[in-house]
This record gives sequence, C-alpha cells and structure tokens, in this order.
Amino acid sequence: MAVIDFKCKECGNEFFEVIKFEEKVKCPKCNSEDVERIYKGKFYGKNNCGGNCSHCQGCH
Repeated sequence: MAVIDFKCKECGNEFFEVIKFEEKVKCPKCNSEDVERIYKGKFYGKNNCGGNCSHCQGCH
C-alpha cells in the first residue's frame, strides 16, 4: 500500500489516499474519478526510523 497525493480535475481539491496498486480513486469532495497524481515532495514512511523523533529532525 502507498500514500499518494492527488488533485481533482473537476473541483481542484487536493487530497491523499492510501491505495493498493491500481485502485480507483475518487475525490472525497465531489466524488469525481477524474483525478491526477501530484508530487508534493512529502515522505510518509519511516525509512530506518524507530519512530522517536527526539533524536533526529523527524522523517514523518
């Protein structure tokens, strides 16, 4: 599963979804399936992190 950012082409709403592979995504605001994947440069994972951000700058 992956957390992906999307933008609705109908209403302009930006949102993210946790999806599996080629799952259909609908806009939560207007229910349109006319959405596109966008890249915001965010990282949602933990990548070798113990989850305690007191010892680092934080990765999530």
